[in-house]
Amino acid sequence: MAASSDDARSTASGDRRKSARDARSAPAGDRRKPARTSQYMIAPAGLGVSGQALAERLNQFGNIEILRTRDRRDTTAPPIAVVRIADDAATALRRSAAGSLIIEPDLHLRAASFAGASSVLPTAAMMTAFGPDLKVTIRIVSEAGTPVEQTAVRLIGEQVSVQGLTDSDGRIDLTLQGEQPDTVAAIFVNPHSGFWGLWQHRPHLEADAVNIFTLKPLSLPEALGWGGAAMQLDRIPKQCRGAGIRIALIDSGIATSHKRLTRIDHGIDIRSADAKSWSKDAIGHGTPCAGLISAAPQTAHGVRGYAPDSELHICRLPSDAYCSDLIVALDYCLQNAIDVACLGFGCERGSALVEQRIAEAKQHGMSLIAAAGNSAGAVLFPACSPNVMAVGAVGQAGSFPEDSPQAAQAAAAIALAGGFFVPPFSCRGPELDLCAPGVAITACQSPDSYAVCDGTSLAAAHVTALAALVLADHSDFKGSFAARDLQRVERLFQILKDTAQPIGHPWQTGAGLPDAARALGIWSEQRATLAPLSVGLRQMRNAIRQLDEIQFGASDVMPFELPRGPAKVSSLPLSSGPLAFQADGGGKACIHELKAAMALAGLATER
Repeated sequence: MAASSDDARSTASGDRRKSARDARSAPAGDRRKPARTSQYMIAPAGLGVSGQALAERLNQFGNIEILRTRDRRDTTAPPIAVVRIADDAATALRRSAAGSLIIEPDLHLRAASFAGASSVLPTAAMMTAFGPDLKVTIRIVSEAGTPVEQTAVRLIGEQVSVQGLTDSDGRIDLTLQGEQPDTVAAIFVNPHSGFWGLWQHRPHLEADAVNIFTLKPLSLPEALGWGGAAMQLDRIPKQCRGAGIRIALIDSGIATSHKRLTRIDHGIDIRSADAKSWSKDAIGHGTPCAGLISAAPQTAHGVRGYAPDSELHICRLPSDAYCSDLIVALDYCLQNAIDVACLGFGCERGSALVEQRIAEAKQHGMSLIAAAGNSAGAVLFPACSPNVMAVGAVGQAGSFPEDSPQAAQAAAAIALAGGFFVPPFSCRGPELDLCAPGVAITACQSPDSYAVCDGTSLAAAHVTALAALVLADHSDFKGSFAARDLQRVERLFQILKDTAQPIGHPWQTGAGLPDAARALGIWSEQRATLAPLSVGLRQMRNAIRQLDEIQFGASDVMPFELPRGPAKVSSLPLSSGPLAFQADGGGKACIHELKAAMALAGLATER
């Protein structure tokens, strides 16, 4: 379902205009290095300016290539022009138009993608390699001996590392410069789907032979996956399925070819005019997240969505996504009255224009839940915004084979209470709100299979599904917080955080691991914490801010600092009333209320 042209429009006014000065017009013999150009977003500082008027004004400056403009028909947001301009010209324009234009870099977004070997063992020190090259042939097969194609294989040596994908025969030829077979520190094998990955420390490799590695088949669990059990999703009433709630997944698209995802029929491709291109997922990042939220349940195994009755909308970002693409996705969410949006992309630095759209969405009652990131550093934007709930990843010991890449993650992880651990890839800091299962998650994978996945995107999808259940069935959102406003968002965030189980340091796990039973008013046991919760958040924030300044430096184009911090929550006491199930007939409604009351009393044997 594409966005209505009555609500928003993207125009090509001035699209692809070339710079007024072509390089070929430069004086003969002028060998100066051409000015570096970058992509920027430019918007008027106030309302009342149309997209056409903005484009006409920018054309007066010259040397600006307008790629596209976005002009919403309502008056609640300014139009935005996406342009290419020389960096020094952008700085000069910002100074000359101070107070009238907002000019900021249109930053690349990256998927909080599934963690790889680089987050466990550092890449070699990039030393100059001496000696002969080591050429190795790897073949990946199943236990039946059949080849496993499109499998990522990475070799890590003492000086360099190399990686690639297997061909149709399961083979790949890799060359390590200046290494020997006995200097290869590790091999990581990550199949696209259908198998567990493989990790071997100091693997036995032969240079003049085909080195065969066998993968274990992935068997689907008969019960709920470890992540659902850890979040107490197995303790909630069966009728808690997220009915009536609209969720948006802002990610790489999904594979509706998957037999568990065929019911999903709402979406938009941010860049493409193809009405159904959102239903494809070339990189396989959005499909696992969609499955955790909305996969149709089956009795044969435990891989299912936790809010299957919700209405899932897909906002497909391109592989080269920018902040301007995220703005289009947020506009779609506003136009379609989305209740909860799950974002699996982020960038290191903030954007004032994106933050404006997030604040507007919050004012209209939309909760944004974002992956903290997989860069092992500070929490990414927009997860770090105080208007967004940031979710990091945790794993659990015993949920994966001992020779899997997840075992390598656990070996390098921070131990928590209850056998949980923070994987080394998960971003952390004082902005973190919650942690959720994000290691060794069995999930749907494109085009129609299952895979073991890792990443903070999966953790965010778990929390998004729980948020939908709370909005659908918690009594607060049928009464005092039914209106679509910011109080609704902050109350939801409060419930999720105040009912979470603390399992470690807040800088690493936020308020803790969400507890679905407690969030919905059903009693569950409190886990013992591993670390005291009395920590100096101000000192942590200062440390993070210093890290940002060292890593990214100051920007002459965007000299201000956007606010960072954990999500704002309401400060009201939590209610302990029964679940407010939607009535679907007098008798059924009474049964539902009776079951909820029994559950609260600890008397229900089945939910």
